[in-house]
Amino acid sequence: MSALPAVKEATAADHQHRCRGCNVRLSRYNSDAHCSACARRAWRSVSREPRVPLQIWSSAEVRTALVERNFGALCLLVRRLGSLKQEDLAELTGLSQAFLSMLESGTRRLTNIEKIVMLLNGLDVPLELTGPILRSADTSMARIPQCVEPEHPSV
Repeated sequence: MSALPAVKEATAADHQHRCRGCNVRLSRYNSDAHCSACARRAWRSVSREPRVPLQIWSSAEVRTALVERNFGALCLLVRRLGSLKQEDLAELTGLSQAFLSMLESGTRRLTNIEKIVMLLNGLDVPLELTGPILRSADTSMARIPQCVEPEHPSV
């Protein structure tokens, strides 16, 4: 008899790893400790409010969509570049998810100035890109210095 210990043959079951959150079997290509659903849930719990990352506004495509007033393309680009869902944009802007879906697909157009202002304010588009005319008074006035008349001494 041999003094060497018996070597167990590796099986596919030995290489399966499971999500630490929900215990679902993970793909062999997933090197993370969590499935995508648990990872997304954990990310959402850390960042409860959706936000548009500032670097989005430096994108040439986003700036072009703003210049052309193509709000469907703007929403789609903001979502893709910011890893946001339509529900997130709906929460930020006050526009319905269904309306945003139609806007992105080109079925609907955004022509109502009040809704345009809602969209731009909700996305917190920098004033340099929109100008104060397309922003609500409370937002645009907070960022633009007020004109002050010089005092005239009475003669």
